[in-house]
Amino acid sequence: MNENKKAKQRPHLRMYLYELRKNAKLSIYEVTNSMLLSKPYYYQIEQGIKGHRMDVVFLNDLANILKTDFETLCKGELEYQKERRNLGIRRESRWVMDDEL
Repeated sequence: MNENKKAKQRPHLRMYLYELRKNAKLSIYEVTNSMLLSKPYYYQIEQGIKGHRMDVVFLNDLANILKTDFETLCKGELEYQKERRNLGIRRESRWVMDDEL
């Protein structure tokens, strides 16, 4: 095997999104239909493949559909991003300072 080849990392699941969706008793189809997204795209968000820089409008719409408040969703995403960084999946620290987390 070629050792220079970059190993593909498994995505880190957004379990908080899955749990919020299940608590709201919604299927992926219902969420995607309400948000006008494709099922594969939303599934990739839950699977941690896409959506690492979701904007506030998207998060607000998602919170409304999942029948939760915006703050709960944002806290879930913050914890998810911190886990990704701790696992070495998220390499860029961007502009967030450690003492702000």
